[in-house]
Amino acid sequence: MKLAKSLLTAGLLIGLMTGCTANRSAIITVNGEPITKGQYETMLKRQIESPQFKQLGPEAKNPNGFMMLMAKDRIVNELIVKALIEQQVKEHKITVSEDDIKAKRKEIAEKMGSEERLNQILKENNVSEAQLREDLINEIKVDKLVTATSDVNVSDKEVSDFYNQNKTSFDRPERVKAAHILIEANSDKIKQDVINADKNGKMTAAEIDKKVKEKMDEKMALAKKVREEAVKAPEKFAELAKKYSEDKMSAVNGGDLGFFPREAMVKPFADAAFSLKPGVVSEVVVSEFGNHIIIVSDRAAKGLQPLDKVKDEIKAFLVQQKKISALQKLFEGLRASAKVEYVDESFSPENIQKAIRDNMQKQQGAAQNAPMTPAK
Repeated sequence: MKLAKSLLTAGLLIGLMTGCTANRSAIITVNGEPITKGQYETMLKRQIESPQFKQLGPEAKNPNGFMMLMAKDRIVNELIVKALIEQQVKEHKITVSEDDIKAKRKEIAEKMGSEERLNQILKENNVSEAQLREDLINEIKVDKLVTATSDVNVSDKEVSDFYNQNKTSFDRPERVKAAHILIEANSDKIKQDVINADKNGKMTAAEIDKKVKEKMDEKMALAKKVREEAVKAPEKFAELAKKYSEDKMSAVNGGDLGFFPREAMVKPFADAAFSLKPGVVSEVVVSEFGNHIIIVSDRAAKGLQPLDKVKDEIKAFLVQQKKISALQKLFEGLRASAKVEYVDESFSPENIQKAIRDNMQKQQGAAQNAPMTPAK
């Protein structure tokens, strides 16, 4: 069980960054600063386009329906949080660098199990790279703000006490530490690229399939070539990953994926990684992501991890818990002293809650007045 959670993965601040919009009409002001209709609509669009919302069906998009009103209530609250936090970020002159963003993404990927697993989760939840970048920037700002305004230090005694009270959390499955080189090869994507390139639609289905096979064969030939280079010089694996790997996030770190359990990876990758001895380069492994060349550098046996192996992880977790608590207290104080004005009264929490209650009463009335179907 991995303990450390970021503010982003804790779900406190996902979606607060909304970007610039053309519509600048204020619907709310927070300490005199506007929240615009465009900002609201950007977040609402993101909510509506999420896979979870789409599963609710077209009726969920009714502006006066229960689901849209609930979304409106949540978004308004998040926009106010964002405004208050941004004001504090400016006051403390907090900035975010590209190195900050890269480090945070790497941290998130490690918590997910691997860069591949993070990419898979992003794809499943229809989260774009631009959206993730906004969330990471927002989290970094908040993290720096909390650190600047609160004491979040953790003592060795706190770490030891936590370990002794939660030993079952450190009974781990077998894990390996591996790096990989990915040569992307997805036949469906290649086929679509071939079709798109055939502007006049002259290619037959057989010709398209032949072209796809040629492209897939080229990808495999490249993977085999790279593997041969890695086998000849395993010590240069990191250099090869930086040069060839199309998993860009792990490539900058020499293909390093860190430690991961078997279930964190797709089966072909996991089967290969857990069968390798440290220092041995794998055969080309084919998965849904493409062609992988894998090398394992370390293994961790199944069982209770000793304190010295997990103390950094525990400390990170406890620091994060203190940050979350500090953030909640900071926001409560900011909200209590903030001057929030609802320029468009339809966005006030009281009016939204009233609309929700009216909607529920209307639905209940309709259900009670619906004609009963005679028993057959």
